[in-house]
Amino acid sequence: MEIPGLLIEVALGGVLAVWIAYFIIIFKNYTGTPKLSDVEVDLKDFPMVSVILPTRNESERVEGCIKSLKNQTYPNFEVIIVDDSTDNTIEIIRNLIGDDNRFKIVKQEKLPEGWIGKSYAMQQGSKLARGKWLLMVDADIEIHPDTIAKAVSYAEKENVELVSLIPHLVCRSFWEKVVQPIVGGLVLFVCPPFLVNSTKSKLALAMGAFILIKKDAFERVGGYKRIRDRITDDVEISRLLKREGYGVRLLNGQDMMHVRMYRNLKEIWEGWGKNIFLGLTYIWNIKSRLLSFITAILGSLAIFLFISFPTLMLIASLLWFLFSTSIPRDILCLSTTTWFFSFATQLFGHLLFKGQPRYAILAFLGGIVVSLIFLYSGFKVLLKKGVTWRGRAYYSE
Repeated sequence: MEIPGLLIEVALGGVLAVWIAYFIIIFKNYTGTPKLSDVEVDLKDFPMVSVILPTRNESERVEGCIKSLKNQTYPNFEVIIVDDSTDNTIEIIRNLIGDDNRFKIVKQEKLPEGWIGKSYAMQQGSKLARGKWLLMVDADIEIHPDTIAKAVSYAEKENVELVSLIPHLVCRSFWEKVVQPIVGGLVLFVCPPFLVNSTKSKLALAMGAFILIKKDAFERVGGYKRIRDRITDDVEISRLLKREGYGVRLLNGQDMMHVRMYRNLKEIWEGWGKNIFLGLTYIWNIKSRLLSFITAILGSLAIFLFISFPTLMLIASLLWFLFSTSIPRDILCLSTTTWFFSFATQLFGHLLFKGQPRYAILAFLGGIVVSLIFLYSGFKVLLKKGVTWRGRAYYSE
């Protein structure tokens, strides 16, 4: 066989091997990750929970969050809303909370130099918190009425200091349905929950939309002061706690919480562009600029090869077969097998994690977009150029 054909076979074989590993990890993530919906609420008392909700121009998103917080069955909680909006977010919130005295609105203080806006808002909120537990949430979530009660019950029963939830990702627009499952799947592939939950593993991860953390542990690790300039604050706070020996748990919360993160391709690009590369380098503790550069190039290429290559190679093989008799049967069979396994695994993941099964056929398109976002994100970091989100420019170290 000629060298190009051999290289194609090696590439297809490698991709197929990764898809087999991906299938195993998806299955283990699903079966090996506790479900919050299965937790029994059996608390003898109900410690105070201080919910901290940072808001910045959330007028189109915040309604569902506030309503779901008001409907919580947990009997002992407060909500501290730290706002830095330039739109009518606060007016909307005030109308929603009415005379509910569990809610308190404070204006975010002037952002000190070196701080990320969201991290400073949560640090400010923590100073006002009266609870034994702090619950950091995003404004675009909606949670089941029993979510706080079940999360606190789990944390108290398992004697852990941080509980975070894997949410159900709501996808409505075309690009959400194509891109979001790819990113979500990759996150849980490179940082599997069953390893996050293992005390033998150094891997740590939290989902920023919902982080329940014991206030005493939060203060002992220095809160957000030590990670004030980190865009991926959720990854970093979980790493801080796990490194100090505290219990960190990532639960399947899809039946208890859903979130619509981004609504169009522009938001997807800006949202993931600000943290997808940094998140990976923090998870895997990559500090060298040379290694970061290599990660940006190879990471983007790996995403393309893993997600998009099987479909594109199948199309090329079929065209080759139709218009030429010279295609080696090994390549045609291997490309068909690799594509089928990649498609079946994507479909399996969509079905397990409440995704969009019919969009599994377009995973190759999502892979192209995600690989470009990863490359863009990496070079923004390496060239020390800012990424823009919600009207602010952020710069990484």
